[in-house]
Amino acid sequence: MTVFFDKVRGRWRYDFQLAGVRHARECLDAAGEPVTGRRAAVAVEAEAKRVAGMAPKLPRANDMTVAEVINKLAETWLGTPEWANKQRQAREILAYFKPETAMRDVDGAMIQDFVSAAVNQPVMIWTGGSKKKRTAPDAAKYWKPDPKGRKRSYSTVNRTLPLLRSMFVRAYNTRDPITRGRAIDEIPIIKDLPEPKRRARPVPDDVLSDVLGTLPAHVADAVLATLYFGFRRTEVFSLQIAHVDFQSGGIRLDHGEVKNDEDTFMPGGRDAMQFLARMVDQARERRTTYLFTWQRTYKDPKRQAAAPWTAIKSPKRAWGTAMKRVEKAFGKRWRWHDIRAAFITQIAITSGGVVAQKLARHADFDTTQGYIAVADDVARAAAERASERPALGGPRRGKT
Repeated sequence: MTVFFDKVRGRWRYDFQLAGVRHARECLDAAGEPVTGRRAAVAVEAEAKRVAGMAPKLPRANDMTVAEVINKLAETWLGTPEWANKQRQAREILAYFKPETAMRDVDGAMIQDFVSAAVNQPVMIWTGGSKKKRTAPDAAKYWKPDPKGRKRSYSTVNRTLPLLRSMFVRAYNTRDPITRGRAIDEIPIIKDLPEPKRRARPVPDDVLSDVLGTLPAHVADAVLATLYFGFRRTEVFSLQIAHVDFQSGGIRLDHGEVKNDEDTFMPGGRDAMQFLARMVDQARERRTTYLFTWQRTYKDPKRQAAAPWTAIKSPKRAWGTAMKRVEKAFGKRWRWHDIRAAFITQIAITSGGVVAQKLARHADFDTTQGYIAVADDVARAAAERASERPALGGPRRGKT
């Protein structure tokens, strides 16, 4: 008898052999619950025999390779903003662990070795210019090690670790079609490397005024939009006409367009909405949906008139040029992200930390605190009182 009731366990079971392999298991329904009758148990056994008969044709979970896991995960990346980054990270992982390596064979020591190797990789500089696509088949030869010998930072390596973690989660959730065993026994713990905690340095108003007068118009407009709404860099250069909601008075971004994966509404003041109205009118005149665009310059007037207005991928070159001049005048440079910090700090000074957290769209107030430290009125007042000590107000003494 291949189907029987196990009185000790109080469960229906099946026990049969097929092609010299024994198959013994409890009879469970589609929901994973024990069946309660013989007819249902016989049906479960029949399905088990059908699957067992297909065993030579089915992939076994124990044989799941690194390449197979990445291919499965890649199906969820298509069409997402992270597609290009995920491809780059996947190539790095495949190059180190090898595509044919079984996930079960990747242990903690191999993971540590991968992290160590990643940290010791040189920073790669793109030398293909703007005409060569970075996704082209021969693009690898245009990536050259940084001539200054810089190594990759811990933060850069940490951006790759989430993909490595998701690979092990996927493998752990994959079960063998015959034995129902998992592809791997457990999910290893992969910790982030310690990163230096940098506090944002808001760009001062005098620096902003200076920079706005020298940046190209399309980049200067993006700076103004960031000061009005506190956009992240990827957000501001992705803005299109459809994002502007004049009826509600603000900007609406879909969950796939923001860092926290939530639909977002960002309110704007009167001046901000008037600014957006000008940007929308300008985009329509240029026959584009993007608010911040640029046009290539040509000597031929006809060719210049026919040149399309295209979206901006990055302000890196224009901002870098501006910062070289700012460094000579002010003694230091600022990052593009510090423009967002200027927005958050201004909100904190005028409306408090809670409002700053909301408009900055931070899930954790500790993150906001890193931006608004300079706006802490309590600390500022304490520093002021420290300078009121009698000893500091007396005549200066000492050797000269």
